[in-house]
Amino acid sequence: MHKAKRYLWVAFVFGALVLGGCAWLVQPLTAKLTANPTSGPSPLDVTFSAAGSTGPIVSFTIDFGDGSPAYPGTDLSLSVSHTYTSDGIYPAVLTVRDAAGRTATDSKTIIVLLGTTASLSVSPNPVTQGTTVTFGLQGSAATGRSLTEYRLWYAYTSGALPDLSGSISGSTFFLIHTYAGYPEAGTYTARLEIEDSEGDVAVSEVQVTVTSPPPVITNFTWTNPSGTDVQFNFSAQAGGTGRKITKYTLSFGDTASYSEENLNVTYPNILTRTIAHDYAQTGSWTAILKVWDDLNQYTQTQSSVILP
Repeated sequence: MHKAKRYLWVAFVFGALVLGGCAWLVQPLTAKLTANPTSGPSPLDVTFSAAGSTGPIVSFTIDFGDGSPAYPGTDLSLSVSHTYTSDGIYPAVLTVRDAAGRTATDSKTIIVLLGTTASLSVSPNPVTQGTTVTFGLQGSAATGRSLTEYRLWYAYTSGALPDLSGSISGSTFFLIHTYAGYPEAGTYTARLEIEDSEGDVAVSEVQVTVTSPPPVITNFTWTNPSGTDVQFNFSAQAGGTGRKITKYTLSFGDTASYSEENLNVTYPNILTRTIAHDYAQTGSWTAILKVWDDLNQYTQTQSSVILP
């Protein structure tokens, strides 16, 4: 009986030693996140590192805290760069994992201040082709910085020189600028860039819709040479630069009409026509003339035809 107890005690001690040794063999996980810088105006470029983390780490993720996708990695020696584009306070969190699924975390608070801003307004918008446009340019420097330059494009394309630029100083900027007008109908991207003393550039863009005026009917008359014969005369012109008159229809008011299509009368050329029509009897009718351009815009006018 005493021998059995001795064996049980030896087994207990041996088991405790084995289990204690196993526990000693399992290394703890430690997450260590560094960030540089941890504050500044937007856009703020921050470099993160998990190199200080220890333990049998097989993978890690860095959640930047601004709603962007987390960064997954396996090499702790690599630095991870991230740009915060909006001001706010963001908790960046590092999570490390081992092969058994254990995790450890560390975090850093990133404070992003309001950066240099640009604001561009355009009036009127939409605007009729050739009409004067007013631009409102505004800018504000980030804390501790000053403004140095502005650049304005009426119709931005990459690599093109700005239409207007100049040096500025101070922390705020405001300018009203007039432009004679866009020569062609279409959609344009007006762009304002404002640069600050640290070389950061704030951008504001506005889509400007430029419409072309419809065709203009410059003359629409009729004469009555004899009986029920009527002679119509009209002139029309495309409404804007680059536009073309493509068709017209003259309805005589008695169910009959006359039209032409596939015309190619460009601005500023004038379309003129003389069209004869014989009404079946005397009376009163309303003749309607419609003229279309290549944007499918049309203008119409009418005249009362009275044959006593």
